[in-house]
Amino acid sequence: MTSVSRALPSELVPQKGLSADDVRRLHVLMETCYDHVSYELFIKDLAHKDWVLLLRDSFGIIQGFSTLALNPCGVKGADYDILYSGDTVIHPDHWGGQALVRGFFNTAGEILAKRRKRLYWYLLSKGHRTYMYLPLFFKRYFPAAEPSRHWGEGGKLTALCSEQLFPDSWLPSSGVIHFNEHHGQVNATLAENTRRRSRHPQVDFFLRKNPGFDEGDELACLAELAPENLHHRVRGMMKEGMEKSSIWKEALCLA
Repeated sequence: MTSVSRALPSELVPQKGLSADDVRRLHVLMETCYDHVSYELFIKDLAHKDWVLLLRDSFGIIQGFSTLALNPCGVKGADYDILYSGDTVIHPDHWGGQALVRGFFNTAGEILAKRRKRLYWYLLSKGHRTYMYLPLFFKRYFPAAEPSRHWGEGGKLTALCSEQLFPDSWLPSSGVIHFNEHHGQVNATLAENTRRRSRHPQVDFFLRKNPGFDEGDELACLAELAPENLHHRVRGMMKEGMEKSSIWKEALCLA
């Protein structure tokens, strides 16, 4: 792996503001870590997102991103919001940095402060690295290996979101999204890396909950985005967002 600077600033942009070159670069990044990433399906999925968190290096090249959608699950008018994370990837040369994490929790904090509703994070985990965000950053979440951290009430909301977004692919008995056609799956190298880490209790739990991860199954997860539910490491990041003067514009659909 090449040694490079990991100090990549994050930038939140409207999905519709991406250039054609930006979109192609996002797809190239997906192909660095995932197999069977259809460009057509990637474009179709991207069109249903509101924003994209981008990480650019000093040359302006996108080295990581995460797509986001607010309330895609048919819950508008409820007393809570759902923030859905879609495709998320960082080029392996830049693994270990916290810019995308900071950008996400800053964004969540701004949404929480602007809209003044409870905010939940709906997350699909293709691999263990994504799932590990939950035990690393949250006190309680769904699903969790430890009973003391397992947020059982989150199961109903997870099922609601999954049924609304993936009615033909949601498997409620196992809690995973199983696509009949390829939607991208971790590549063989990353899949083997996950198996080698199976002695780690959180990775072992992920493998037991999502044994078909290497064929593209995604584990549906949920956690409340609230400062009191966050570990100190990211609580400050979310409070940063809550305390910012609002940067939201009409184009970001947060009226």
